[in-house]
Amino acid sequence: MSRQDVFSRVLQLVCNVFDSYSAVLFLPVPGSPDCRLAASFSLGDDVRQGMVLSPGQGLTGWIVREGKPLVISNFDQKRGVLGYYAGSAESEIRAFLGVPLEGMAGALCLDSKKIHGFGDKDQKILAEFARLVSTLYLERDHLAADALEARLSEAQRQMATLPWKHPKWADFLRELLGLASRATGLGHCFLAVGDEKSGTFFVEGASQPLFAHSAPASFPLGGGMIGWVFKNAAPVHALDGDTTPARLFGAQASAPVFRSVVCQPVGYGRATRAVLVFAGREEAAGEQLKEFAAAVAAQLSLFLENLHLKARLAKRGA
Repeated sequence: MSRQDVFSRVLQLVCNVFDSYSAVLFLPVPGSPDCRLAASFSLGDDVRQGMVLSPGQGLTGWIVREGKPLVISNFDQKRGVLGYYAGSAESEIRAFLGVPLEGMAGALCLDSKKIHGFGDKDQKILAEFARLVSTLYLERDHLAADALEARLSEAQRQMATLPWKHPKWADFLRELLGLASRATGLGHCFLAVGDEKSGTFFVEGASQPLFAHSAPASFPLGGGMIGWVFKNAAPVHALDGDTTPARLFGAQASAPVFRSVVCQPVGYGRATRAVLVFAGREEAAGEQLKEFAAAVAAQLSLFLENLHLKARLAKRGA
């Protein structure tokens, strides 16, 4: 059972205990002060699934920002908004109760179409549910982080052996990017290789098919996130928002919209020759992924430097 399934079961139980109309759970967005509606249970179909909430935005945002519970037994839309309903569904809500999560940004909230007299007892019971949710979230995150760290460490150990196992560039690149993709759990890992003469870059060595249709032969060197990395020789991390193909490549392409993207420059000879890209449709652990991407890029730079040196020596020998 996934974590979201567990949270949905908890919210269903909350609704049954309080005889409420809806229960919603907001969890932190990694690397951001915002929170995302991560799970919900409702007797209707109007909850805005996946919505992002800023601290202080509406009543739920107030709970997140202040870290305090909020009880409203006779809800009046003129004095505040919930924000997690679409259309006019919120106008039917008459009572609201929300509590902050423990040890993290977030909130657990419920509402009702009846005028309820929510009191201290209800608040304490809901706070216990919030404590349970916080524990589940933090414990599973710690376990996931430990497992990811172990995978990344093992991948780096294996990376060190690839140059002598696969001395040819195409074989080395295929093995390295496949290993990196499996270790991070992100579906796509590829190299964007620059061509200064034509002012373009092209995709090489993708760990799996990247484009739904035939791939463009090249992309503008100065466009999109990849083009920015070429120009500035600095990494770009987009781990908490949707990255469209146009934003990533600087041109339209039949690639997916990615949730997590890391673009890391790969240089040798005092210039950025390529950009290493990790991309996935799921959220990724920020700092671990950034450090791993830098390590993979360093391996690529070292391999390219060695190839360049071998070519120069061969030329002199001729």
